[in-house]
Parts: sequence; C-alpha cells; structure tokens
Amino acid sequence: MNGTPMTRLAFTPRSRVRGYTMMELVIALGIGVAILLALMLMFSRNSGNQQEVERTLRQIENARFAVDTLTEDVLHAGFFSDLNPDRVNPPVVYTSPSPCAVATTAQGWVQADPAIGTAMQVPRPVEGIPAATAVGCLANRRAGTEAIVLRRSETAPPIVLTAARTDNVYIQTSRCRDEWGQVRVAASPGAEPEKTFNLLNANCTAGNVNNAVRRLLQRTYFVATCNDCAGAGDGIPTLKRVEMIDGALRTTSIAEGVENLQFEFGVDTSGDGVPDTFLTAGAVPLADWQNVVSVRMHVLTRGTQPSPGHVETRTYQVGPNVTLAASGFTDGFKRSLLSTTARLNNVGSRRE
Repeated sequence: MNGTPMTRLAFTPRSRVRGYTMMELVIALGIGVAILLALMLMFSRNSGNQQEVERTLRQIENARFAVDTLTEDVLHAGFFSDLNPDRVNPPVVYTSPSPCAVATTAQGWVQADPAIGTAMQVPRPVEGIPAATAVGCLANRRAGTEAIVLRRSETAPPIVLTAARTDNVYIQTSRCRDEWGQVRVAASPGAEPEKTFNLLNANCTAGNVNNAVRRLLQRTYFVATCNDCAGAGDGIPTLKRVEMIDGALRTTSIAEGVENLQFEFGVDTSGDGVPDTFLTAGAVPLADWQNVVSVRMHVLTRGTQPSPGHVETRTYQVGPNVTLAASGFTDGFKRSLLSTTARLNNVGSRRE
C-alpha cells in the first residue's frame, strides 16, 4: 500500500413507502359515495321533470286535437253539397233522426215528390244531447257529460256515380234552373226517376250530368269512460265519435284524456245569421235547432297518467251549469279547461 487512504462508500437506508391509512380510505369512500348519490339524485330529478313535461305536452296536444276536431265538424255542419235548404220550394221539413240510425231510410232524408207536392225532408245540421238523455249507441258514456250530433255532406271531392254504394246515403243537386227536380237523395242509383243521379250541370245540356255526388254524414261526439273498453276498461276518459259507415255504426276514439264536455248553442231568432241568444242543449226548443248558427264548446281534459305529488287547487266552470270544485279531484291528475266558439258557416252565411 502506498499510504493513500481508502475512500469509504456511504450507503443510505431505503426509504419506506407509506400507504393510505384506514381512516383516509373511509373518508375517500364516503366522499365518492356522496358524489355518486348527488349525481343519481340529479339524474332522477331531471328524469322526473322530463316525464312531467312529456305528460303535460301530451295532455295539451290531446286537448287541442279534440277541440280542433270538434271545431272542424261544427264549421262544416249544414253543408249539403249545392243544396240550400232555405231556398227550396215548398220549404223543407226538418227532421231529427236517431244518432243510432243505421238504415239509409232512417237518416232523416226524404226525397220531395213534385207530382203530389210533398216537401223535402232534411235533418237538422246540429243537435245537442243533454247529459240526462240516454242514447243506446253511445257506449260507456261518462255520466254528466253532453253529446253533440253534427250532420253534413263530405267536403272531399265528389265521388263518381259508379262508386255509389247501397249502404250509405248520397246527395246530388242540379245546377240547371230548368229541371223540376233539383235534388236527389238516395242510397244508390235506382230505377225510379227520383232515385237516379242524372241531374244536369248549369248548361242544361242533355247528358251533361252534374257529377257532384257526395256522401251524407251524421256524426255524434261524446265522452266515454275508457279508450280501450275491453273487460274492465283502461279508465282513460276519451272523446269518441259514432257514425254510420257502409251500413254499420262505427265508434272511433278521437282524443284521450277528455273528461267533460258541455255546449252552448247560439240561436238566430231574427234570421240575420248572428246568434241572438246562447242556450244549453236542454233549453233549445226542437224547432230552433235549425236556427243554431254557432256552438260554444267547453272541454275539460286531464293527463293520461297522474302527476306524483300534484294537488288540484282550481275550480273549473265547464259551461254555465257545471261547476267542478278542486275538492272533487283527489286522483293526482293535472287538468286544463279549453273553451272556444265555432260558427256554422253554412247555416249562418246563407242567412246574411
């Protein structure tokens, strides 16, 4: 050895790796669970709010559709193709056929016979059915609700003569002033002159037939206690329509959630096409139904599903005679009331 001192290497002990303590782990898990619960609560509330919005939108949509459907038929009530009942000589005799009539001979139309001077019979364009009046074909009708019968011809393009069937009622009018018979009403073309759809157009040329043959309609709107009424029924109040099509009565669901239906009828007593008074269905005299020129509709609707936690606080005035207090609604359904007035254009305009 040359006397050079040896260098000693220094070693430091390995650092100890320190993990989470049990207390820290419990706190971390607690924070994670709290965040997860908050997220779940927020999602649940958002989901519930979304469902409530969907229920409300569905209720509004059903209510609007019910009102729009009723309004459209009221606006067209009394449209009998080219026939103007106010200008028929001798004057027409108005009838009130049963809403449940199926036979074509029971639809309120009777052909005039000029040979013996009998007048033509025409069904009234509109008639109300009071809540207390039972009608057999209005199945599962909800108690305390009114119904309405509307009569007119189709507004769709006229059918061709060969398409007429024997189980519907059709009307044809003449546009030729020289023809003695200006109206034909029958189930189909027949051998008798009064049942042959051969009336002429305005040029009065032989063989130039007015092809404006239209099907006549009689529709009754009412509120049923159920939409699907099989068995015990689904319990959803629904606006429905009954009419005779192809020789049989058919019931069609129009809008779910319609709970109550009431009407007021504007009667024109002065003949100027403007209502002079509004009467309920039970107050209109029989002879004044042909003088009704407008209909005021009151439609109470509710959701098809209850809203959790909803408590009704409003009182609904459904027409002049029906008041429904909030205390009577304990089922959790949200409700809305729509009221509108529609004019019978085909009746009122002819009188102006």
